[in-house]
Amino acid sequence: MANYVRWNMEFHQINDDAKKKLIELISRVRKDQDHMWFGDLFVDEKTLTYKETEQYSWTVENIGPKWCYFEEMDIDSMTYYGDSAWSAPEDGVTKLLEILEEHDPNLITSLTYQDEGPNFFGAYVYRGNECLDSFENDYDELIEMVCNEIEELEGKYINEEWEDQESEDIFDESMWECISNYQSEMVSDCIDTIEQVIADEEKEK
Repeated sequence: MANYVRWNMEFHQINDDAKKKLIELISRVRKDQDHMWFGDLFVDEKTLTYKETEQYSWTVENIGPKWCYFEEMDIDSMTYYGDSAWSAPEDGVTKLLEILEEHDPNLITSLTYQDEGPNFFGAYVYRGNECLDSFENDYDELIEMVCNEIEELEGKYINEEWEDQESEDIFDESMWECISNYQSEMVSDCIDTIEQVIADEEKEK
């Protein structure tokens, strides 16, 4: 059985035209299925049908993971949450942004994700449909990160083992918050840079 990867796609800057197009695409997602499939966004029943997007071969080629669906859609905050198999839907997000970028070239979007293990976690930040920054850390890097953040864990992980049960419990209790904080900081820093670049470009016009 595939590991679940939890992902979060957020539109930090999006104009009215792109938002209107996004809402149109979201309206294509079927609500009468077991899941709200990501691939439904691209179905127009002319060049692409629901039956075609239900094939693993199409999903792998166009979305990335063999299955991917929305768990929650918050249109007001422009934030979308979902699950996928083994990896984040990087290709699907890029495919979506290629459509939206035609309506808003300065669209700013982030995709954050974490494996259920968590065997890995990471993030992407886009301007338009171009990924300007990304990272992915594995479990060993997560342990190092948490040990650096939590003073009580300094020197407690030796030869790939925790020194005691208390240290392991502290790690288990802290790791998800540390992942979220690390992702948020990376995304925020990148957005600040993109916004400054956009502002500088506007001044040069």
